Amino acid sequence: MRSPCRRLASRLNTDEAGFTMVEMLIAIGIIATALFGLAYTATEGFTYESLARQKQTATGIANQIMEQTRGLAWDKITAGHLASDLSTSTDSNLVAGCAGDSAGTYRFLSCSPNGTPGSGERLVTLAQACPSGTPNCVYPLISHIGQITQNNIVYTWKTYDTNNCPTSTTSGCTTTTPYRITVIVTWTGGRSAPNKIVEVQSLFWSPGGCRSTATHPFAAPCQPFFYGVSNVPSGDIHLAGTIDRTNFSEGDLFSPGVESTLQQEQLSQVQGSFDQSGVRIVDDQGTHTAGGTTSSTSAADTDPGTTSTSYSTVSCGSPTACAGGSVTSSGGGSSITLTAPGGETAASDSTTQAGGANVCPPPTDTAQSDQKACGGSRIQQGGTLSAAVSLNPSVQLGTATLAQILSAANSPDKSYVDRVQYNSSSLCTPINNSDGCVEARSTRVVGTVNVGGLPSSFTAPTNWSGSSAWNGYYISIVGYQDSATAAVGTNSTSSTPSAQVPAPTATVGGGTVYCWNGSSYSSASATSSSVSSLCGTFDVTRTISGHSVEVRITSLTANAASTTISPTAGATIQTDVNAQVKPPSATIQYEVYVDGLNVVFVNTTINLSTLEARGVYSAAPSQGG
Repeated sequence: MRSPCRRLASRLNTDEAGFTMVEMLIAIGIIATALFGLAYTATEGFTYESLARQKQTATGIANQIMEQTRGLAWDKITAGHLASDLSTSTDSNLVAGCAGDSAGTYRFLSCSPNGTPGSGERLVTLAQACPSGTPNCVYPLISHIGQITQNNIVYTWKTYDTNNCPTSTTSGCTTTTPYRITVIVTWTGGRSAPNKIVEVQSLFWSPGGCRSTATHPFAAPCQPFFYGVSNVPSGDIHLAGTIDRTNFSEGDLFSPGVESTLQQEQLSQVQGSFDQSGVRIVDDQGTHTAGGTTSSTSAADTDPGTTSTSYSTVSCGSPTACAGGSVTSSGGGSSITLTAPGGETAASDSTTQAGGANVCPPPTDTAQSDQKACGGSRIQQGGTLSAAVSLNPSVQLGTATLAQILSAANSPDKSYVDRVQYNSSSLCTPINNSDGCVEARSTRVVGTVNVGGLPSSFTAPTNWSGSSAWNGYYISIVGYQDSATAAVGTNSTSSTPSAQVPAPTATVGGGTVYCWNGSSYSSASATSSSVSSLCGTFDVTRTISGHSVEVRITSLTANAASTTISPTAGATIQTDVNAQVKPPSATIQYEVYVDGLNVVFVNTTINLSTLEARGVYSAAPSQGG
């Protein structure tokens, strides 16, 4: 018989192990409670995250409705809602029958202020109605309730146009109290929450001014509008075709150009630029450029929202050199090289207050000192702009200049625009109490343009060579210059009704076109219609190193310079004027054959581009007009 102690020891050392049922139930209960807590927390988090997204959407809708209201004309804001829309509405935010109010008067939220902005203010309901079939003609004030569905949730928006008018009438307010627009967005769906509402408000007011309240949200100061542009664009001699043993496709010689623009109404804005001479070649290796490939610009304005100041200037030539350079396409000993000259000088000035340190136009022209907007640009070509081909097919032909533009020494291209007011020496001389004028001037002097030179080893025919700049080329434009002026605005007042703003001008100041007629040179003024029939065919064959070499040059087109102005007479008020000068142009076909095989076929087009001066003026509108 075992003793009690032995029996106890055997129980303590039994091989059986594990939890009792009670322990298991307690453990499961603890885990379940923790999981239920986590699940509840996650569910609540997802619910509030969803509510936050819904509130963000509602805020976006409210802002959208408010922005659409801001775009309404002022007359629509002051007219407010359609009375029948409010009277048939079940909108709980509308309160009627307040003490002292006449029938048909509605107030927002309550009969008197209750701490909420806008509460107690009267709804604006003038005699405004919608045409038949257009119930939402003044969206979003008529109808003032709408719905938008986003992500399967319906959002209801409501607009309220109120005014804290001290009168008790319903015909609107004539006091200086602003109008208040309130937009409320509500929605349902999802878990119940007490804050499914978004509200935004904005105050509206427009002082008397010079814009129609029937078409504009607010008025603006009574200011005239002026715009002027002066442009001497870059000219282009374009070459396209094939040159034996090279992969040349096309190329360009770009002459210098300048531009100035001025605009003034509420703000003054002036911009200017210059383009240096540049060259471009396109072949199977891509596009290659040198010289002035981008415009250099100046800009000034009075807009406080920009970084521009009242004066801006940019230049090259001193101390920073203007860019030059050349590009080449070559192969098999032949090549074509286009060269842009260095040594150019250029400047562009723009200012909203000319005078003192704000120099405009660039020297050496007389600087303005009237504290008005002014812009001027100028550039002087520094040397020869050229395209030359070196030919070495089966025989050395030497170098031929396909095209070139020489420099017109001491004759820069210029653009100029200026705001003129009160007895100033200019195109127009406005008097006190008039709106004044804007004037624009463009001037250009082109150096000699030559196209179609012979290879250096090719013996020229009689009369081809000589001492003049145009000798030795198929076609030349010599001594060409042009200019344009334009002025807009008014010189007159009631005391001087006959004072006039002059008509625009477009002038070709000189220029002669020379062209080979088959045996010698013929010439004509740059503006003569005979330019179109001036050229004959150059077709000459020579024997060089035992090879037959033929050079054939043909004129495909040739056109004289022309001018256009509008209007053709001065007037007391000039509102839209334009002056243009289109310089002479031509397209030349240049061919070289060696033993009957074509080694050069290039079409060269001369396009010096149209010079222009233009202005636009609108008088200050009458108040409320």
